[in-house]
Amino acid sequence: MKKPHMAVSLLLFSSLGFTVNAQQHVHGQGELLVSQEGNMLHLQLVLPAADALGFEHEPETTEQLNSQNLLAERFTLNTNVIDVEGKCELVNVEHTLETHDDHHESGHDEAHNEAHEGEHASHKEHDEHEDHEEHEEENHQNIEVEYQFHCDDVVSGITVALFESMPSLSAIQAQWITERGQGLSELSAGKPTLSW
Repeated sequence: MKKPHMAVSLLLFSSLGFTVNAQQHVHGQGELLVSQEGNMLHLQLVLPAADALGFEHEPETTEQLNSQNLLAERFTLNTNVIDVEGKCELVNVEHTLETHDDHHESGHDEAHNEAHEGEHASHKEHDEHEDHEEHEEENHQNIEVEYQFHCDDVVSGITVALFESMPSLSAIQAQWITERGQGLSELSAGKPTLSW
C-alpha cells in the first residue's frame, strides 16, 4: 500500500500529464519521480530488486540477508544514493526493504535441516517444473525509496549515485516537475545527473 504523501506525489504527476508506471518492471531499468513544492523536494525511486540486491525473493542465505540489511541502511542514510545540488537537509526517508535480524541456526536445527535435505531432493526434479511455471506467473519485485528534503537554496538538479554499485542497472527513467518546469530524462552511468 502506498503512503499518503507518495499517493499525493503520484496524483500530482498524473494530473500534469506524466505517465506514471510505478508498477512497471523491467530488469536493468529503474524509475525516478521528482517534484518540488516550495522548499520541499520529493523523490521517489523505483528499482528492480534483481538489480538492487541480485535477487527478487525473501533473503534465503546469510549473505542475502546481509545484502538486504546493508542496502536498507544505505537507503535510510542516503549513502551514495541521491546527491542534491543545493543546500538541502534530508527530513524523511521511507523504503520498502525490511531489515531482518541474522538468526544463527543451532546445531540441532542444522542436523534437522540436513536430514530433510535428502527427503526433499527426491521431490526437487518434479517441483522444478512447477516452480518454473509459477515463476513466470509471479510478480517481480521492485524496491521503492522515497526521500523528502527541505531545501534552503534553489535546487538545480540531482545526481543518482547508484550506477557504480549496481552494475546491472543500465538506466533510470526520470520524470520531474519543479517551479521551473517539467520534463523527462533518461539517466545512466554515463549521464547520472538530472538538471532543470
